[in-house]
Amino acid sequence: LLSCNLKTATGQIIPYKSLRKLATMADMGAALDRWMVKTGLQTLKRMHLEQPEANIIIPQSASSLHNREYPRWLDRQSSREDVSIRGLIISFRLSQIAKNLKLSSECISGLHQLEINTMIDSFTTHPAALKILKAMGSRYMSAAPALLKENDDTIKRIINTCHRHSILILLPGINRAEDVNLCWSFGADLLEGNYIHPPAEDTDFSFSPVIV
Repeated sequence: LLSCNLKTATGQIIPYKSLRKLATMADMGAALDRWMVKTGLQTLKRMHLEQPEANIIIPQSASSLHNREYPRWLDRQSSREDVSIRGLIISFRLSQIAKNLKLSSECISGLHQLEINTMIDSFTTHPAALKILKAMGSRYMSAAPALLKENDDTIKRIINTCHRHSILILLPGINRAEDVNLCWSFGADLLEGNYIHPPAEDTDFSFSPVIV
């Protein structure tokens, strides 16, 4: 999962979630999306040299999700960067999808027609969440932190339901070694967090902490 923390001139670190909010407030959400895509495609191209089956998840905002031209723009970017779309996963937040189901469906369907996979991020226990996930046809789902605070039976039930529909599950916030076995026991397919890969100065990813 590609993320980006911003280091200010005074050395203060602005985490990605805060950076995304600031970009939205400054009407720069689309600009941040474009930077994330360019960085992500360059990273994926480099990763494919050593790991042909590598995947990268690039989060995008409502600025892209509700833009009818976004799928075609992304297709042009991958051609320009000479990057195979194999392993590319574009992630959108569930709450943003719910705000405009028609535009969201058009965008996500457009990406799927280009054989670009999508992920629905910040998935919750809301009754409409699973319906939206099925309707969008996304292959991946990322659980919201609130979902991970539910009892084990609820988490396993949602994961099992997703698996029945061939949806792969990412569980975020894996910051301790003991979290790994717990999440695998839930049936998760992918894990994300500082234990999986701590913040780094660049995107030259190495996943040695998982192997140790």
